[in-house]
Amino acid sequence: MAARFSAAGYEVVPFGDACDAVIVHGCAITRNAERDSRRATRQARRFAPGAVVVMTGCPAEIPGDALRGDAAPDLIVGQAGKFTLPELLHSIHPGRFPAPSADPAAATPRFENTRALVKVQDGCEFRCAYCIVPAARGPSVSRPLEAIVDETRRLAACGFKEVVLTGANLGCYRDGARSLVDLVIAVEHVEGIARIRLSSIEMTTAERAIVDHMAVSDKLCRFLHVPLQSGDDGILAAMGRRYTADQYRRAAEYAVRRLPRLGLGTDIIVGFPGEDDDAFENTRKLVEDLPFGNLHVFPYSRRPGTRADAMPGQIPEPVKHRRVRSLLDLGTSKRSAFADSFAGKEVDVLIESVDTQGLGRGWTGEYLPAEVHGENIEVNSVLRRTVSQAKHGVLVCSVTRT
Repeated sequence: MAARFSAAGYEVVPFGDACDAVIVHGCAITRNAERDSRRATRQARRFAPGAVVVMTGCPAEIPGDALRGDAAPDLIVGQAGKFTLPELLHSIHPGRFPAPSADPAAATPRFENTRALVKVQDGCEFRCAYCIVPAARGPSVSRPLEAIVDETRRLAACGFKEVVLTGANLGCYRDGARSLVDLVIAVEHVEGIARIRLSSIEMTTAERAIVDHMAVSDKLCRFLHVPLQSGDDGILAAMGRRYTADQYRRAAEYAVRRLPRLGLGTDIIVGFPGEDDDAFENTRKLVEDLPFGNLHVFPYSRRPGTRADAMPGQIPEPVKHRRVRSLLDLGTSKRSAFADSFAGKEVDVLIESVDTQGLGRGWTGEYLPAEVHGENIEVNSVLRRTVSQAKHGVLVCSVTRT
């Protein structure tokens, strides 16, 4: 969105600076997220009292508190319109906002980060009991493969060496008979792109096919994020998830057999309605057994408009928080053990920053943070280094070769 404003002749300034328009790209996945969106709108009113405040993203699709009262935006734009905001502002206020001076479809981001996000799919039809995304995003829709490849070429021309393929339900990507693996193969052929990373993939979509391709790919990062949500079959069924704990275990074990150094990440919701102590312990046991290197843990948050909001057996907040803390501590321990296993091994690091002493910092393909010591280290370079040790989950690397 920022790139398209820039292409249309606008200057994009930091949030909090004086401006003519403020775009709040909100979230409504939980009440807290919706509250944060509302807070951003109120802040915009204070620092830019004369600006047109636009709310877009999921809150625009699900009317709620973020769209009412003192935080009400001047303009509400749904998902379908959020990438044509310069044209929309001009059509509504032609005397105030300029007509776009460039084709918005050709806009490319300024090189401000070392990785670029490429959205390839949106929408979800799984309808998990706790999730509002199907109502906010609609059914699964995929972009044409050729359009994604063209965008990736433009990003490579801008200097990006890593792209992250993202979607609301990424594993459901389809362009005719072409699947997510076919898309990855096509992006791998883009000159200048050194690494491809995938965002979250749901179980029962494309996880095994991706693992098989990852095992032979030179560009696809060895990191797989597959949400678990619960390790208890009763809770998984109540959530409306499409697998059992044993099916998840077997899929994870298969992935690690094919890729012994695989970075494995997951999401877990604790305190879902009906989760008793035994159900939670089933989740904790499964997390202990599997080699997770990245663990995202969330307390269940009631969301109006979802089935789970009306379910009996809501869990008290203190119980949720104790369970979250327990899993977070376990996740920290497992992440450190995963990082420790890289001592003496070579890794590829994409450098994101270099400090005044010449210390480079970045991320490995397995999604581990790394410090790189040496001379003439440059931002956005991909360096192969040997790991001398791991400190609190961070790989410390010495020079081998570039």
